[in-house]
Amino acid sequence: MESDRALFPALRKAGLLAVVDYVLAFAVFTTACWLLFTAKPRTHPSFQFGLMLIAAAAFCAVISGVMLLRGRDRRPVFRSADAKFSTTLRQGSLRIWLLGLVVAAAGAGVVLTVPNSYPNRPQVGGATMAIVLVAAAAVVLASGVSAAVLRRAVPRP
Repeated sequence: MESDRALFPALRKAGLLAVVDYVLAFAVFTTACWLLFTAKPRTHPSFQFGLMLIAAAAFCAVISGVMLLRGRDRRPVFRSADAKFSTTLRQGSLRIWLLGLVVAAAGAGVVLTVPNSYPNRPQVGGATMAIVLVAAAAVVLASGVSAAVLRRAVPRP
């Protein structure tokens, strides 16, 4: 079997998790764009900024999926390159998850606090707030699961 020659055999079925990351990131990006274009006129510009931050967190989920696939498809080359690759994969997965967490939290915080604090601007509805929070939480959760799988499957060098 060709997948038995992989550098990290525990990542053989990581393709499904990567597809989940991609689909969820696309859904969150689409939702952020939809909320961006359906916002009431004169909504505070920070609402758009918060949605952009959540879309950036979706991009972090895409990067997590790419790291999963790259780790799954890697073949052994030589020991020092493999050790460096596994270190980069372990640290990179954790860092991209933390970046996604910070960016999603900042985006959700901006969307929750700023747009409704100005009395002369249209208010953002509760359903919109719930959609934004669910989207941010879903992307962070998917990226966190990917990071946990990578850190568990890839041995320390």
